[in-house]
Amino acid sequence: MADFEWFRSFVAIYRLGSVSAAAHYRHMTQPALSQHLAALEAEISEPLFRRTPRQMVPTEKAKMLYSQIVHAVDRLDKVSSQFLHGPSTPTVRIGAPAEFFHEAVIPRWNRPHLDLDLEVHFGLTKPLLQQLKDGELDLVIATQHIATGGLVFQKLAEETFLLVGDQAHLERVRRESAGGSVREALENLRWISYGADMPIIRRFWFRTFHTRQTMRPSHVVPDLRIIRDMVKSGLGVSVLPDYLVKEDIQSGRLHELYKGEPVVNDLWLVCRSADADDPVIGAAAQALLSLKT
Repeated sequence: MADFEWFRSFVAIYRLGSVSAAAHYRHMTQPALSQHLAALEAEISEPLFRRTPRQMVPTEKAKMLYSQIVHAVDRLDKVSSQFLHGPSTPTVRIGAPAEFFHEAVIPRWNRPHLDLDLEVHFGLTKPLLQQLKDGELDLVIATQHIATGGLVFQKLAEETFLLVGDQAHLERVRRESAGGSVREALENLRWISYGADMPIIRRFWFRTFHTRQTMRPSHVVPDLRIIRDMVKSGLGVSVLPDYLVKEDIQSGRLHELYKGEPVVNDLWLVCRSADADDPVIGAAAQALLSLKT
């Protein structure tokens, strides 16, 4: 019968990628931890890792085993820690887009009754969802609804994208479109994009003008907040979410250059289906869902 310590050692190797790192993390010798792994592999009659010079690469069996046991191992470790050291404030690990969390969550996150700590990780939706499936996160704010087994999606918010520029760009578009088309006037501008393939701009352009855009970005910057500041400085124009530019439009620092067909994207709050009844994760989820406008 498998020993719980074997599973703890397996999870440490899986997460850290090497026996030496896992042994250091678990305060064990490498031979002792290697014995745990060997005993577990003997128990299931199958290797769990492929040994390479640089790291331990998990097999498909290891990936399956990890997804099935990691939540139980983490919870038992937490219970053991609380039993030995007394109760502590629970921590919920949240993955999110940095811009949305900074602009839309933090200013409204005032929950004095919520007795929990947050550990926030920033990144793109696909890798964050993988971390959620692997048990490395408890909740994810996702910009895409990606059908994935074992995950539960709840709609959190909507973001509407706007084409924005400073006063000088607004005047230029008005001037050049007076004797021609708005589309041609916009094509001649310097565009700032989140990615080289201009994903948000491409979607806005097709929905507004029913054709593919031909321009290429003058600047590629993987941070929407920096793009906003560059647009305010007159370095170009861009398509940005409303929550990011609303105050600047109201103050006149930014202007909506052209109102085409609305481009709306849904944001989702995602948890593992296995954690749907967890009271701590559920409390954090409800607090986030209550931020809906």
